[in-house]
Amino acid sequence: MNALLWRAEYGDTGRGSRVSSDVVLDKIFNAPDASSLQVFQNGRSLGFIRWEIIPDEVYFGGTNQPAGRVKSIRGYTVGLDGRLDVEPLQGKLRFNLRSTLDTALDWQSLHATINLPPSSWEVTALATNQLLTVKHDGALGQWERTTPLGQLRDPATVLESLGGPIVASLFKPLLPQNIALGQAAGGPPALGLDWAAYNDAIRLGSTRVRIYRIEARLPGDRAVTVLVSRVGEILQVKFPGQLQITNENIPLREGDGK
Repeated sequence: MNALLWRAEYGDTGRGSRVSSDVVLDKIFNAPDASSLQVFQNGRSLGFIRWEIIPDEVYFGGTNQPAGRVKSIRGYTVGLDGRLDVEPLQGKLRFNLRSTLDTALDWQSLHATINLPPSSWEVTALATNQLLTVKHDGALGQWERTTPLGQLRDPATVLESLGGPIVASLFKPLLPQNIALGQAAGGPPALGLDWAAYNDAIRLGSTRVRIYRIEARLPGDRAVTVLVSRVGEILQVKFPGQLQITNENIPLREGDGK
């Protein structure tokens, strides 16, 4: 009986049983706490990232309603803040990102700032006008450039045209070339990645803990793997090129989640 229960929960293929991606997304977007993450490249610490999702809640009103009770959610704000060491430039890159989504998790707006002294960039985008605008201020002067979101089929080329060769050289190794983009009517373009979610487990000390694992396949037989706790906290993210992000409060051993 125990073997049958284990097979039903984790599958028998070594990958874990499939689970609806919507279930995992709901956990992530309603996680009770922010995730504090450490960034590593080839085992070397590069810095930190703080990930947080804040629901835009509508509360019950009126004297006969319970105070502080949530009536509904109008959308979400995704917050991403961090600092990374940029070894080729012997400097520290600081960034701040805020993006809003509606209740269907469709992207609505984005605002980000990137500081890599002596240069800084400000990035804004809106789903309503389908435009991406980048402002730059640095040693080579000030400029502002705008490009339609529909041109993001080749992110490396767009990154170089908007951010310049310095920024492009830092992030190009992590970006797929000529990716497929889908676009709903009136909505922003979306990355054509094949996401799949699975039940999985990791071992913390002597305890085996159930988690979710999300995988996205990239061109060239590459993949992005995300480990998520059962309450929606980000535990670990693995990118191609030996880039890894790990929750600083839950240190995972190499090989956990496999």
